[in-house]
Amino acid sequence: MLRLESGIVRQVLQKRQGMQILELYLPETGLIENAVSYSEEQYEEGEELLMNTTAIRLQLGTGGYHIVVGKRSEKNVVDVYPSTWGHVMKMRYSPWQMAVDAVEEQHSPYHQLFSNERASLEGTPVLIGELHSLLPAVASAVKQAASEVRAVYVMPDGASLPIALSHQADHLKRTGLLSGTITTGHAWGGDWESVSIHNGLLAARHVARADIILCILGPGVAGTATPFGFSGMQLAEVIHAVSLLGGVPFFIPRISFSDPRERHLGVSHHTITVLKRFALRPVFVPVPVWDDERDERIARQMEGICQQTDHMLMHAAAPDEAILERLECLHELHFSTMGRSWRQDPTPFQTAVLAGMLAAKSIPCIKDFFTGEAGWSAGRDILAKLGLFLTRTEG
Repeated sequence: MLRLESGIVRQVLQKRQGMQILELYLPETGLIENAVSYSEEQYEEGEELLMNTTAIRLQLGTGGYHIVVGKRSEKNVVDVYPSTWGHVMKMRYSPWQMAVDAVEEQHSPYHQLFSNERASLEGTPVLIGELHSLLPAVASAVKQAASEVRAVYVMPDGASLPIALSHQADHLKRTGLLSGTITTGHAWGGDWESVSIHNGLLAARHVARADIILCILGPGVAGTATPFGFSGMQLAEVIHAVSLLGGVPFFIPRISFSDPRERHLGVSHHTITVLKRFALRPVFVPVPVWDDERDERIARQMEGICQQTDHMLMHAAAPDEAILERLECLHELHFSTMGRSWRQDPTPFQTAVLAGMLAAKSIPCIKDFFTGEAGWSAGRDILAKLGLFLTRTEG
């Protein structure tokens, strides 16, 4: 299904970099609905637009917006996404394919950097997670733990493709919690573009000068209630890329005790599936501790998760809910996931904040471990030493 409908512009409701939200009248249905446009074009009241209305008509959770394709009355040549040197196409061979300024392509000023096959992340910690809604909690926790570090967000293409859909990323950049954004694969609209997740991570380190990298899927992950049919499966590839490029992977487990679905209660089956079977390189996994029955359920669910790969599970006290409130107020954020605020379901945010703080605090320790040798990776021994360092720090 790909449904296209016409709409008449009533007004522009919101405008920020790379995105506008419009109020439209749809003659076919007689409804007044909202649409998002990823264009810098000027829209006038009464103009007729063509929109993709598929997701809303299927009642999917896309934020409540149709997507503008273009103006029906446009007769002139229009470049709605200008590029400088770009020849790399994203969304290739679709009606919406576009050329972007990829950091690694031949005409890029950064091309030489990516021609070096020995390029490394140099021990940079990388926070890896599935739920985009946890990005604000992670970013604010990193800044709280280490205010001077540069945090850069790398967005894979397993969920939303335009980063402009993320009001979280926009707010985090404007408030200084993120120093830059990079979109990889077919995702587009970041401060820098990359063809692959591997070069996106390297760009974060060497172009955006990241001290710490946040690699979390964009908004709108997909799930099918099957073992392997969910967007988070891409995180196994991210883990491998981080590890083999000489970074230190921190995995944010998806934990909730308010989700009505049994498969997501406690530790989500998404986390267990990725770590237990598909992540073939060791990762550092912060696990919050509440000293109540929640710990017992998590222990049962995580049992055997290190049998195939020697992941490092670090159990640490869950951040107090007062910390969530303080971070939210301090940075003018709104912590909400799956339609629930942190007051309704604090555990996902406590987990995210714990991961962010531990990763930020690990930076000086990792610098001591990193040898500078090509092929360096954070094996189980290094992760164990890191865990010991953080345990002493937390204590």
